[in-house]
Amino acid sequence: MGRSLPSLGRTLRRLRPANSPPRVCMVVNNLDVGGLEKVVISLLQHFDRTRVEPFLICLDGPGKLFSQVDLPPQNCLVLEKRQTKLGPISVDFAALRDLRRFIADKRLDIVHAHNAAPLIYSGLALRGTLPRPVLLYSEHNQIYSASESSRQKFKLYVRLADRIVAVSHDLERTLQRDVRVPRPVQVIHNGIDGSRFRAVDGTKVRTELGVRDDEFLVGTGVVLSEQKGISYLIEAARDVLERSPNVRFAVAGDGPLRQQLEDQARDLGDRFRFMGYRGDMPEVISALDLYVLPSLWEGLPLALCEALAMGKRVLCTSVGGNPEVILDGESGFVVPPKDPGALARCILRAAEERDRLPEFSARNRERFERCFSVRAMIDAHQRLFDDILT
Repeated sequence: MGRSLPSLGRTLRRLRPANSPPRVCMVVNNLDVGGLEKVVISLLQHFDRTRVEPFLICLDGPGKLFSQVDLPPQNCLVLEKRQTKLGPISVDFAALRDLRRFIADKRLDIVHAHNAAPLIYSGLALRGTLPRPVLLYSEHNQIYSASESSRQKFKLYVRLADRIVAVSHDLERTLQRDVRVPRPVQVIHNGIDGSRFRAVDGTKVRTELGVRDDEFLVGTGVVLSEQKGISYLIEAARDVLERSPNVRFAVAGDGPLRQQLEDQARDLGDRFRFMGYRGDMPEVISALDLYVLPSLWEGLPLALCEALAMGKRVLCTSVGGNPEVILDGESGFVVPPKDPGALARCILRAAEERDRLPEFSARNRERFERCFSVRAMIDAHQRLFDDILT
């Protein structure tokens, strides 16, 4: 590029009134249910509108969570891309044209792409666009599960980005050490609005599940996919229930592996319950004595932030940003992935130490407010935008 990023930012800002906030556009595939999508919605909802004017582009339809977006219709563009092969990538040229027109018409200052396809489309749309917005790229966790050929392609198209953000330090190390991205990577942890998780009562959920007060309820809320490692939790539960009949298990969520996982757990009967998709996750988490996330890979999962916000003791695997959220021995337990034995040992220990739950509750709530609240995430993004444009 022939100009520095601050120079580009100043050029764009001169085209609008001096007191108008910078225009920042989030670009996503869609807003279906998922951690990335919830992060983007939180950003759009909580930006200080005197400091940022937010916009949104969905490349592949609106998605189930789109109704939560509180933006003027003119600040949103929803496309339905249909792709054609172009060398090593596939693109929809009509969608690319509409994307380029929207970016130019709105005189955006920053285009913020989340994961691969939004980066590719945004980067191609900005080619030849003058004045050119700054292209900011956030990697959430796609690179962990990418094949070697996909990683090689990523090395090419990540060069489209002017600035790169990772949601965890582990992801930053992967991008710099393994992928060898050509630019520095800044870490901004995901955050959530903790107000949804305060003063919530899980009594009704425990009653629904038939869990007595003297029983220890272990559970989680995830998409039922390979990534989340629920099959290993089922194996751990089988071991736990042989030793401690007062432990119960519950899994909220739906996904492609639901039937397979239900079949695997069938012999455990009502000691291991699948609850399906729930719109009352704060109440579900509140009902739990131990929150478990046995993932095989992660970026920085919002589920752990939610559990922290509610002061829950947590058991998770040592993948991605998990150990950055849950400090082993302080916030809960961190164990290797794919290890049912380690999961079982920690569940049994937590059940034996049930009287320590208030101690973990206070500690984890404080850690959440300091590190993983939506306010912390918004402030970090705002500082980054200011750095780019000043």
